[in-house]
Amino acid sequence: MPNFVVAQKLSLVRFGSNSVLHTFQMEQNHRAALALLLAVVLSFFSVAGQPASEKKRPATDQPATTNDAIARIRDEGLNQSQLMETLSHLTEVIGPRLTGSPNLKRANEWTRDKLSGWGLTNAHLEAWGPFGRGWSLKRFSAQLVEPQTIPLIGYPNAWSPGLDKELVADVVYFQARTNDDLQKYEGKLRGAIVLSGVIRELKPAFEPLASRMMETNLLRLANAGATNVSRVGSTREAGASPRTRGRFQPRFLSFLQKEGAALIVNPSSSGDGGTFFVSAASVSGPDLPGTNSFTNGPRAWATNAPAIPPQITIAVEDYNRLARMIQQGEKLKMAVELQVQFHDDELMAYNTFAEIPGSDLKDQVVMIGAHLDS
Repeated sequence: MPNFVVAQKLSLVRFGSNSVLHTFQMEQNHRAALALLLAVVLSFFSVAGQPASEKKRPATDQPATTNDAIARIRDEGLNQSQLMETLSHLTEVIGPRLTGSPNLKRANEWTRDKLSGWGLTNAHLEAWGPFGRGWSLKRFSAQLVEPQTIPLIGYPNAWSPGLDKELVADVVYFQARTNDDLQKYEGKLRGAIVLSGVIRELKPAFEPLASRMMETNLLRLANAGATNVSRVGSTREAGASPRTRGRFQPRFLSFLQKEGAALIVNPSSSGDGGTFFVSAASVSGPDLPGTNSFTNGPRAWATNAPAIPPQITIAVEDYNRLARMIQQGEKLKMAVELQVQFHDDELMAYNTFAEIPGSDLKDQVVMIGAHLDS
């Protein structure tokens, strides 16, 4: 058996590593890979003859002794799995794990201790970076208060600045798509809450999100050859890059900031039916042709990030409703409370490592990794 190195690592290069997902069901989908990783590691560890889990099978359900490695791995997964317990603790007890945040450091330490408790050796944290500022949400609420009360489903964009006090202000639907459209908004945005994105059309879904593979399905896939496989739900949002979909153009943000907008409200770039996605706050800057502003522009978590207006994201159904109300002549007023905390005392982020020592192939190394941040 070779040495196994379990690495729970972070990455800020991929879209979504800054995202915050606010339903446990969808968090399960995104983090099940991490829990499955732990289950696989434990299975290998059990096959090597070491204690695999704290959860023991009832004495009446003990399987027959076998040296069949596959059978023992299946038994670990089917009868002694801690996948859901692990996932629940990470997503419900610890909660959102934004890079550089105290919650992610807590998750690092919890997984280190858990892996060590399961019998893995050399469980430890390794710093990387410096990354930048951490960010935590302290208090948030958003609702329409005029012409009627409508509670809104939403969440602040990560690394957004907070508000000094509750903001109650008129709502303006900002529909500029070119620089020529900006003139009609000059002098009309100071102190306003600005809806900054287009209405995203929602189409009814008639296909299930998941389906069980039967023998005929598997045979058809095996005979299909190479094919492009799209993500579930991608047909609702075709034609947009995941790196740019829903991101506010920096040149427009600069205009809104110059005009004195008090708060920017974004529609969720994907998801519907109660699930919405939140990314990092946008930063003002040039948006020049041929420039990839997502990778080359300033980042909200940087210690030298420029000042930006507070930003929140709300569920697309709520956003579309507010925009349509304004289009039909309604005068809207929102009340928003937003308190946050930046953490600049620790600029490093951390990876969690642990090892399963090998035996006959101990000079070889197998590395297994997964994302621990949300």
